[in-house]
Amino acid sequence: MGGCEMPESSDDFRTPYPKCYQTKAFTRDGSEITIRPITPEDAPLLVEFFNVLSKLTIFFRFLRGVKYLTPMWIKRFTHINYAQDVAMVATEETESHERILGVCRIMRQSEIIRGEIAVVVGDAWQRRGIGTILMERSISIARKLGIRSIWGIVSPENTKMLAMANKLGFSVQLDAEAGVYEMKMELSSGQA
Repeated sequence: MGGCEMPESSDDFRTPYPKCYQTKAFTRDGSEITIRPITPEDAPLLVEFFNVLSKLTIFFRFLRGVKYLTPMWIKRFTHINYAQDVAMVATEETESHERILGVCRIMRQSEIIRGEIAVVVGDAWQRRGIGTILMERSISIARKLGIRSIWGIVSPENTKMLAMANKLGFSVQLDAEAGVYEMKMELSSGQA
């Protein structure tokens, strides 16, 4: 990301698209994918992606059943203030069009220096390293945006996510009262 200028902060979500965040990557099986910020124009691709997720994958992402993405959610997930938050997609080109394989978001909380991370990879593309690629890229950008720590909530049944969090250096602790794991990472310490 050398030479990438950080977008100016803006409350109206018209921050310039940070094209410098876009990169190519390779999955474990050698397939080339694109990692890039999500855009408002990705709304139909996001709906298409959501519609092929299994109920279990949806539950692991939202920690509850979600039948469809409402227009409000679609807007929230695709209209990003790039100077404040991170929302990256992994995509691949098919014969007819681009499709989303996974999404990672790090959204700032009110105290500005802390962000919540969430990642989801489509069932057909899991176990290919896409989640790890998305998280590593998103964490790197979050650090450059001044986010100092990130956290996320993981279902105890989501063993793949728990393993990935441990591999990436998150501290993972069970919240017995809530029945979920909380993963945390300090970004100022030079991890990731």
